[in-house]
Amino acid sequence: MIESAPTIDATKFGTATIVSRREAAEGLWVMRIATDFDLGYRPGQYCTLALPVGGKLVERPYSICSSPEEDEIELFVERVPEGELTVPLYAQPVGAELPIRRRCKGLFLREAPVAGHAHIFVATVTGIAPFLSCIRTLIRRQERGEWSPAGRVFLLHGASVSDEFAYLDEMRACTQDHDWFEYVPTISRPWLDPAWPGERGRVEDVVRKHTDRLGLLPGAASAFICGNPQMIDNVKGALRRGGFEAAAVHEEQYWPE
Repeated sequence: MIESAPTIDATKFGTATIVSRREAAEGLWVMRIATDFDLGYRPGQYCTLALPVGGKLVERPYSICSSPEEDEIELFVERVPEGELTVPLYAQPVGAELPIRRRCKGLFLREAPVAGHAHIFVATVTGIAPFLSCIRTLIRRQERGEWSPAGRVFLLHGASVSDEFAYLDEMRACTQDHDWFEYVPTISRPWLDPAWPGERGRVEDVVRKHTDRLGLLPGAASAFICGNPQMIDNVKGALRRGGFEAAAVHEEQYWPE
């Protein structure tokens, strides 16, 4: 039950209803919401959810995983201990209603895909959201014959352990079905996940290994990095040492609270 809220400006907020949810790992969940208005957005943008907490309306932005062509909006959320919004948000059941701002924002992927360029996407855990939206949209457009890949799209996704890869099956299927796309998940705490058969190491430690392997060269590829500021700085440093110019590396700092 959502507690009594302050007065909400209906010109700025509509209503989102939680239509489904699934637990990905401890403190990580995927939920889909439906809005009572048309929430237009582009891949890479975020929506802003709110809940009344302690007599005030607490808001947080969440990058959107779904394609703009889907009927529902999908979000991948991390519950932060003591988080002002994520703790009460996690408690909301299917069917719950909550305020959502009527406009989406963000320009993170505005330059992707650039014709003739390859794209390097680097994310940790929930930072995969904007890349999912982009990839899902590209696949739909390709299936309709509206888009043809001019360069490879490579997604490097880091997590502590493999349980945090909420989209592992989907991304592996995309890799198998589309020769222009490759997904590489990597774990940074292999001692906690000894059965994991895939890549091991932080994204900043293996990004050059895979960009070199795929021939994603400076001047012919653009990089987009989504995650915490330290990871972003480390990946930028690795790419710059490999010859990437600053203008070819884009970032979105992504904190759960």
